[in-house]
Amino acid sequence: MRILHLLAALAALLPALLPAQYLVGQSEEKRLPPVSVGMALETGSYVIGEDINVRVLVRNNTPTDLVLGRGDQPSGVFEVFRANDPQRRNLARDPNGCLPRPLTLKPNEERVFSINLTLAADLTRQGQYFVSFGAIVHGIRHETQVKALDIVPGGVILEGTQLFAKDPTRQRRLTLVRWPRNHVDRLFLRIEDSPDGRFYPTVMLGAYLPIVKPKLNISPNGEIIILHRATPDYYVRNVFWSLPNEFIRRSTQNLLDPTTADTARLKGMQGDLDAIIQKNEAQRKEDHDKIERIKAQQKQHRATP
Repeated sequence: MRILHLLAALAALLPALLPAQYLVGQSEEKRLPPVSVGMALETGSYVIGEDINVRVLVRNNTPTDLVLGRGDQPSGVFEVFRANDPQRRNLARDPNGCLPRPLTLKPNEERVFSINLTLAADLTRQGQYFVSFGAIVHGIRHETQVKALDIVPGGVILEGTQLFAKDPTRQRRLTLVRWPRNHVDRLFLRIEDSPDGRFYPTVMLGAYLPIVKPKLNISPNGEIIILHRATPDYYVRNVFWSLPNEFIRRSTQNLLDPTTADTARLKGMQGDLDAIIQKNEAQRKEDHDKIERIKAQQKQHRATP
């Protein structure tokens, strides 16, 4: 009986005898899930049809190999729903894993994947959406925090319609829209076919300076040329091939505007010239003061007996 009492007393004293950091580390380890998951968006708003690139992080917190996505289960899935949907219906397509399956992580291994969310969910309607991602381990989903993003139409600048001689029933609507990103106005090209309503990925054409209206040229052979002002000194020229079943970007060029560029160059030259004049004037004044000091010294020397 005395032995039992001694063992109970030792068990009560054990937490006090062990180092505090050991106990804290042990409790933190117990709280960690087998896998940590993170998700990051490039920005908070996207133009309709634009590719939405998402970075997903998964980390193995266990001391052994961890396998995500066994059998028919995906390694990870998105949940996407509209902000105004009280039923919270998941708009992500099934299957929507977008990660290798199965995905094996070594102990403490961390992997980062870049995923195009538009391949996993239909985000062609204007509005606010909530997005989360979950990694699947033994049938249990470990989720990221929910993030909000806005799908916007953008401000329409210019529109054009492309017709196809070999398919007169099809039309392609080309729309230039303006939308800010990182505090800079950007110009986007939105592409939509009718009557099937097919969207091609919206293309960002670059920075946009709204002092000159862009030009949109649609050739009968399918060549699309867009010219827009990007900075006070440069235009951007984008060329595309627009064919019945594909839309391809061929080239992007920065074109110097000789008028404003020469003005800027002349302003720079004038600034350099002003600096030279100021420097010469300062040197002239310094030489003048030096001569006057020498004259004063000579005059004082002659006056001394």
